[in-house]
Amino acid sequence: MNQLFSKSLLGLAGISFLLCSSQSAMAFVPYNVAIIVNSGSTNTIGYRIYVSPSGEVNYVDGRGSNQGKLPEKLTERFFSDLKVAEPLSNLPVRGCVKSVSFGTSTTIRFAGGQSQDISCPGNAKAQRLDNDVIAITKALNVVNVPKSQGKALPPENF
Repeated sequence: MNQLFSKSLLGLAGISFLLCSSQSAMAFVPYNVAIIVNSGSTNTIGYRIYVSPSGEVNYVDGRGSNQGKLPEKLTERFFSDLKVAEPLSNLPVRGCVKSVSFGTSTTIRFAGGQSQDISCPGNAKAQRLDNDVIAITKALNVVNVPKSQGKALPPENF
């Protein structure tokens, strides 16, 4: 009986380990990676861009997922602006009028913090980050794809 119980317990532990391992592998984003998230709108699909300090980028938009590399100067400026703006949760935003059909919001997650919508910047620090995000999306050709022409983003697993 003890042998049967021990084998069952080991089996459950192995399954639990595999489940935890696969979930953490899916959910692991290094602390030094910045995540740019655009909400999309009523008519468009948003995007997520994962930017590493080396300039290596993974991103997903309504056309699917892809990888890229940002120019060194853009990467350095973006991470410098992130550091200056910390804590991101304290970045002010101002009210800005957005279209109901096409209005989106853009946030940045970095080093455990998250900004409010930087596309309505409330100070120069937020404005620099908004400018950086615009430059990053242009460099990667990441856009808000119309819902009729793309597919929804996969869910985040973290």
